[in-house]
Order: sequence, then structure tokens, then C-alpha cells
Amino acid sequence: MNEETQEFIIIDENGKEQRCHVVFTFDAEDKSYVLFSLLDANGEEIPGDLSAMTFDYDDNNGEMTNLQPVETEAEWEMINEVVLTLLDEFEEEPQLITVTNEDGTDQVCEVIHTFASEQFGKSYVLYVPATDEPMDEREIFAAQYLAGNNGAIEELLPIETDEEWVYVEDILNEL
Repeated sequence: MNEETQEFIIIDENGKEQRCHVVFTFDAEDKSYVLFSLLDANGEEIPGDLSAMTFDYDDNNGEMTNLQPVETEAEWEMINEVVLTLLDEFEEEPQLITVTNEDGTDQVCEVIHTFASEQFGKSYVLYVPATDEPMDEREIFAAQYLAGNNGAIEELLPIETDEEWVYVEDILNEL
């Protein structure tokens, strides 16, 4: 492993070398694990392509040796739990917006996702009421929005067409 760049090479099933970037390592259940991303020919991470392997740590040279595939579904579940725990710890503060309800009262809401559509030429926001309830128990709302100079949500507008709603629902289902 290259300590400066935190990279290593694996050989795929076709005998081809694949450069990998170490995202992080951890120990669990008497094994060491490495979570890594694959790198393309230019040395850039391939988006969304993360994997994990077990390894031994060579105390003499400080390198990972004996990289092996993760063997069981239970191990994959444990790895997913570790990743989710780390993401929770490093999660940014939620972006909050104030939404005026139909009855004229203001409701503080948490933005869960923003995205733009080239097809409709608009930006959209998915948001939930800012409460202590678990995220999966809160109702999700959607709107189009206008951004201010700094990119922040300045004004919410209704979603106007059925085609837009289908698009927004598809995005929500992908999350």
C-alpha cells in the first residue's frame, strides 16, 4: 500500500490490476477490514463504487497483506452498520427552512435533498417537518424553489404539473 496516497492494487478475476483508494480501515471480531473505492485510469474515484475486504497488517513494513473477500452476509451487515454509524457521526447540521402552511402558520422544516431538472429548468427541494420523530416517520413534502445569490433556498413555489410530480417522485424513490 502507498502510505502517502492511501492506495493499493488488487487483481480482478480477469487478472487485470485495479487501483483502489482506502476510505478507512477498522477492526471488528478479530479481523481487520478496509473500505475502499475503485480508481479509474486517471486516478479519480469511481462514484458510488465502494467495497470492502479483510486484511492482515504486517507490523514489519506497515502494509496491508493477505487481502481477502468478505465472506459472510453477517460481515456485510456489520460493515454497513459501521459505515452508517460513521456517517451519522460526521453528518452536517441539517439545513432548515421556514415554510408557511396553508393556514398561515410558520413551520420549521429540514431539507433532506435538493436537485435540479434540466428537463423542466427548475430546482426542487424535498423537506420534512423539523421534529424529534425518526426520519422515516415524518411526512415528506416537495416544492420547487428559487435560490438566492449564495445558493440558499429563498422562495418555495408549488410544483405545477403532473409530469413534474412524476419526476420528483422518481427522485424520491431513488433516495
